[in-house]
Amino acid sequence: MKTTKLNVILLGFIMAATLFSSCKKDKDDYPETTPIKLGSSVTVRNTFQSTAFTNDVEQKIEDVFQVPAQSLEATANVGNAVEFNAYLLGLYDIDINENSISFEVVAQAGDSTYGNLYRVLEPKTFDRYYLTFDQAQVVNGFTSSNPAINLRIDSDRILVVEIREGYDFKPGQSFKITLN
Repeated sequence: MKTTKLNVILLGFIMAATLFSSCKKDKDDYPETTPIKLGSSVTVRNTFQSTAFTNDVEQKIEDVFQVPAQSLEATANVGNAVEFNAYLLGLYDIDINENSISFEVVAQAGDSTYGNLYRVLEPKTFDRYYLTFDQAQVVNGFTSSNPAINLRIDSDRILVVEIREGYDFKPGQSFKITLN
């Protein structure tokens, strides 16, 4: 009698284990999602805010440079190459891939637009790059290679790279934001 009861319990355990293991999906059934989708269209626009230049008001960069509205915005598709070469009148190369966003200052020391602006950014200074995607992305967080760089996640379509106080703005400077 004890053997029959033990066999029934054992048989029940084996059936339950089989049932639950057959319900488990293979990893291949759920491909991993990267934070940024290759092929997505992204538009970059820039704003600047500082005590010295904008009286602490966030302004579109076109207003700061006194050029036509939206003339400094750019659009590209996320791929395997640098999306924005010499963006913002030759200031930055901006590269976006599935897992990161990288900026590199490509303007040279004697650049007529930026040469006199190289410095460590002061308190209350914000140089913001709004990345607006045509479709939802899956960015849940980030790490930055530079403590003066922040990523603000405004929505699943809008990411804001925020360069702030302490950033050493100079030729060759670069940073990378790793996304998760």
